[in-house]
Amino acid sequence: MNPAKRLRRRLAKGRGTAARLTGYLPASVQVRLARLIGYTHDYDGLDSHLRLLLAVRNLEGSSSLISQDTARSRRQFRAEMASIVGRPTPVGRVKNFSIDGSAGKIPVRHYQPKQGQSHQAESTPLLVFYHGGGFVVGDLDTHDEACRLLCQHGAMQVLSVDYRLAPENPAPAAVEDSIAALKWAKANAASLGADPQKIAVGGDSAGGNLAAVVSQQTKQSDAAPAAQLLIYPVVDLVNEYESRKTLIQGLFLSDLEIAEANAAYVGTSELDLQNPLVTPLLGDLSDLPPAFIVTAEFDALRDEGEVYAQRMLDSGSHAVLKRTQGQGHGFINVTPINRAAKQETINMAKDFRQLLNSL
Repeated sequence: MNPAKRLRRRLAKGRGTAARLTGYLPASVQVRLARLIGYTHDYDGLDSHLRLLLAVRNLEGSSSLISQDTARSRRQFRAEMASIVGRPTPVGRVKNFSIDGSAGKIPVRHYQPKQGQSHQAESTPLLVFYHGGGFVVGDLDTHDEACRLLCQHGAMQVLSVDYRLAPENPAPAAVEDSIAALKWAKANAASLGADPQKIAVGGDSAGGNLAAVVSQQTKQSDAAPAAQLLIYPVVDLVNEYESRKTLIQGLFLSDLEIAEANAAYVGTSELDLQNPLVTPLLGDLSDLPPAFIVTAEFDALRDEGEVYAQRMLDSGSHAVLKRTQGQGHGFINVTPINRAAKQETINMAKDFRQLLNSL
C-alpha cells in the first residue's frame, strides 16, 4: 500500500473513532455542537447524536451516496462504511463462498450464531439477507456488522447475498439472484444446520424491496420463504408520499439519490416502474409469508413502508409494523458509531426471532 493511501485510511479511521466517541457526549452538548457546525434543520425527536453526525457530514461536503458515477459511488460507500468499523460483533462462524445463479456465480457470506444458547439444541432459522444501497452500491462488507447483529442477537443463521448491481445489471437481475439464493438456502438447509421450515428473507432499503418481491414471486410454492424482514424498504417507485416531501432535506437519503437509484435500476430494463417486480406495492399482497416491517421515523421512505404493511393486512396477509423512533434511513449501517441505532437493530433481531418462533 502506498503512503498516501495508508494516510487516507488512517485519517478515515480517525474520523470513525471520533464519531464513536462523540456518542458518549450528553445529548444537549451534541445538539449544541450540531448547531455550531451549521446543522439548521429542525427535526424534533431526531437522535441527538445523528444530528451531530449529519452536521459533520454536511460540513465535509459529502456527496450523494448514489450518483451517475457508479464506480465512484461504490468506492465512497465502501470507504464510509470502512471508516466507522469498530470491533465486529462476535458470532460463531463466518464463511465466504459462491453459489450458482442463472447468470453465473453469486458471492455469499454465511454467518452462524455462537453455540451454547438455550434455543440452539435444534437446527436454527436462516435469514437470506439482501443488502441495501439503491440497487447500485453495497456489498457483503458494507453490511457485515448488521448481519452479525441479526445473526447473534436473533440466534439465527444469516446468508448475505452479493446480488448483481445496476446499472450494469438492471431489473430484474437482482431479483433473479435473490430468488436463486433463497432456493439454494432451501436446498442446502440440512448441510447448514438450518431449519428448512424457517428459511426467511430480509433486507434493508433496496434489499427490503428484493425481499418483498421474492416473497410475492415465490408465494405458495416450494421456494416460498417462511417470513419476511423488511427494513425501511423501497416498495413504491411510482407514487409520492408525505414523508418524501418533509423528510428529504439534511438527512441520510435525498430526493436526488432516490431518482438516481430508480434511473439506474430500470433505465435500461425492459421493465417499467409500475411492474410488481420493481414496485411490489402494486403486486398481489394476498397469501404472503408473515412480515416484520421496520420503518424509521425520520426517513423519506417511512410512509410507503407503512402503507405496505397496511395493504398486506387488508389483503389478509400477516404483517407486524414497527416505526423506529429517532432514527433515519440506513440506521443499521451506523450501528458501530451510534448506540441507539445498534440497540434498535438488536431489538429488531430479537423481535424477528420471536416472529419465527411463532410459526
